[in-house]
Amino acid sequence: AGFSITQAFETVVANGENPIAQEFEVFLQQMRVGISFSDALKNLERRVGSEDLELVCSAMEIARRTGGNLTEIFEKISLTIRERMRIERRVMTLTAQGRLQGVIVGAMPLVVALTMIAFRPEMMLPYLRSPGGMSAIAAVIVLVTLGALMIRKIIRIDV
Repeated sequence: AGFSITQAFETVVANGENPIAQEFEVFLQQMRVGISFSDALKNLERRVGSEDLELVCSAMEIARRTGGNLTEIFEKISLTIRERMRIERRVMTLTAQGRLQGVIVGAMPLVVALTMIAFRPEMMLPYLRSPGGMSAIAAVIVLVTLGALMIRKIIRIDV
């Protein structure tokens, strides 16, 4: 509190932990050599590649241009980021069953085939050597792959 944005960055560089302190140091060095604040901020966003940092950088740029209360804005952004992380953890919890089902269903044909080869090789070896058996195995591989991709698409939820 009470620092300018540049002083706040310098404090983070001096007291912060890597890798963010290193990134802010590069940001400050760019500003020292004459790159504008906006361009240095855009370079920081591009290097880090974080949605949360994009949000913070956008807020800083807007607050710098309009003169808004940056402390208040950072508090709201931190609440937003925490809430997003909480929702992402909740989604991971709720989709865990779907992910496990995908693994089980995907592994089941392989487990059944290996069990049959182990216990009844006289029945399975002719099947594996026949063109029809090889076609069936290829079809199973294709269908299991398609099923796994569909399950993955269903349970992948962007927050």
